[in-house]
Amino acid sequence: MQNRKENEMGIIDGKTICQVALVVKDLDKTVEEYAKLFGVPKPEAFRVPEESVAHTQFKGAPSKTRARLAVFDLGQVVLEITEPDEEPSSWKDFLEKNGDGIHHIAFMTDDRDAAVKYFEKNDMPVRHYGEYEGGNYTVFDSKEKLGTFVQVKYEPKK
Repeated sequence: MQNRKENEMGIIDGKTICQVALVVKDLDKTVEEYAKLFGVPKPEAFRVPEESVAHTQFKGAPSKTRARLAVFDLGQVVLEITEPDEEPSSWKDFLEKNGDGIHHIAFMTDDRDAAVKYFEKNDMPVRHYGEYEGGNYTVFDSKEKLGTFVQVKYEPKK
């Protein structure tokens, strides 16, 4: 039985899950192991765009992180693997505190502002923000309440 009013909608539709993201010390080694596991070629690694392009922020401050990433397409969900650099970022902070592991799960949203309001109202402030070609992502400081960080991805309709 659900504990919410019949007409109350959740802020995130769980069926929009689009990503599970790992943070690791050694991107190349981890990507090689997943490629073997899945029986697929290794995806090309790439770097987060410069702060002037990505507008990357960590805990409200601009970040010059150029973390390396690789992505496996698993159908509806992608497996994103990130190796942080030495610049401040949620990825670097996570790795230093936890070692390799799941950094966040991500969901698509049609209303980023509503998601931000919800998380902030529920004591889960914006932890990390960045932009990419076609959209943006926001990671919330939700680990204590939800067991991991949650990310929402927003891609404006064209």
